[in-house]
Amino acid sequence: MRRSITLFISVFYLTCLFSMSIFVGCSDTEDTDSIVIPSELYDTSQLTYDLSDAEIQELMALDVPTNWEQTKDRELRAKYYHANLLKQFGNIPAVHIVAEHERRKAKTSGDYVSYTLDEMINFDKAQYVLWPTKHNRDKLERSLKIKLRRETDDPELFAKIYREELIEQHGDIPEVEIVVEGETKLWFGGFRFPGDEDEYIAFLEAKYVLWPEDLKLRRIEKYRKAQADGTPFHLVDLNDGN
Repeated sequence: MRRSITLFISVFYLTCLFSMSIFVGCSDTEDTDSIVIPSELYDTSQLTYDLSDAEIQELMALDVPTNWEQTKDRELRAKYYHANLLKQFGNIPAVHIVAEHERRKAKTSGDYVSYTLDEMINFDKAQYVLWPTKHNRDKLERSLKIKLRRETDDPELFAKIYREELIEQHGDIPEVEIVVEGETKLWFGGFRFPGDEDEYIAFLEAKYVLWPEDLKLRRIEKYRKAQADGTPFHLVDLNDGN
């Protein structure tokens, strides 16, 4: 009798282990399925920046003080930075692209510089050429994933990239999945009214959780009122000032 019980426990234990290994194995495979960025997107050989020989000579001849970082004149400090990079790395496009970023910052009231996505990718590539650190590689990879997301015609890939992006920013919270599903729907066909009213309001509410703004809240209130009044969503006036 004791032997039968022992045999039963052993079989039961092995069965549990086998079942768990299948479950965990499937989960690990799904979680570690990474997003593959085409290798050509990492190419830095096509970076270009036009600067005349006279401008190069002027920078090379510039007398840069040892404490140039403390220069109060923002545009002059940016010029010193450019000259420093040129002497350190030579006359390559990456130097001028990174220096141009500092020059553009110097001409703004703050440190914010507006870029197109392609400009941002070129800037990230230039930084990685000069300083090939993991941080700069990760930054470039994030920009390339955004480009891939915006250009793909695959809804599943779009959702996967956007989900990863939002989880990195906001954590793995329910609102992230709602926004991912909503944005994917917008990019690949859009919401349908009548029919998608509840889903659309949930989407707007989730966006407000991630990026709380008064404008978003007013929009939610208008659509909630329209739904309660039976007003078709395509008739909602978002510019009536109320």
